[in-house]
Amino acid sequence: MLPKNHQDQHPGKKVVYLTFDDGPSTHLKQFLEVLEKEKAPASFFFIGNELKNADKETYQRMINSGFVIGLHSYTHNAKKLYRKKDPTFIHEMSRERDDFEKLSGIRTNLIRAPYGSTYLTDKQIKETKQNGFRLVDWNIDSNDWRYGSGNTERIYQNVLSQVNAYEGSNEPLVILFHEHKNTLDALPKVIKMLRDKGYVFQAYHENETLHQNFKKDPNL
Repeated sequence: MLPKNHQDQHPGKKVVYLTFDDGPSTHLKQFLEVLEKEKAPASFFFIGNELKNADKETYQRMINSGFVIGLHSYTHNAKKLYRKKDPTFIHEMSRERDDFEKLSGIRTNLIRAPYGSTYLTDKQIKETKQNGFRLVDWNIDSNDWRYGSGNTERIYQNVLSQVNAYEGSNEPLVILFHEHKNTLDALPKVIKMLRDKGYVFQAYHENETLHQNFKKDPNL
């Protein structure tokens, strides 16, 4: 059974949630190996059109190892997801939820909106709740997508500077990463830094009592 919140699992501790978007990529198993070695469970948000890059065995391995799988739309296409006429956001999330369950045997209601929930209308927020989805954004952005090959230090320094801004606070951190090779290379150093600062790692799940979203909605 999943814990109700981070305090149930780590009372009095500073908690960090590592989250990874845009997979499953060809690097997924390497990410899992690093995170398993470091004993740092994390949450992954997969794109429907990329689900073919992994298999049922890998998805089950993730769940068995304490990782959480979420949905990140089918297309990741903002022009479709958030267009004024007939936006596809809810349709894509619902379709991906059903298709992923058929493929993996895992049903998940956890979602992350591509580019963040800022783009969602009030109507879409209402529909998100009505369809039983739980949405999470982030409060630290690694900006890893900006950096080309060999710039792992830029990713590390970017995360470090933002984490330092929370110094003295017990506010949980939700860090946005992507399944990129640079991120994979930077990950061990990032994990060590967070651990040295006293953070413990937890996977964000759909029953989490922490509501981290740009809408500041306690029910989203």
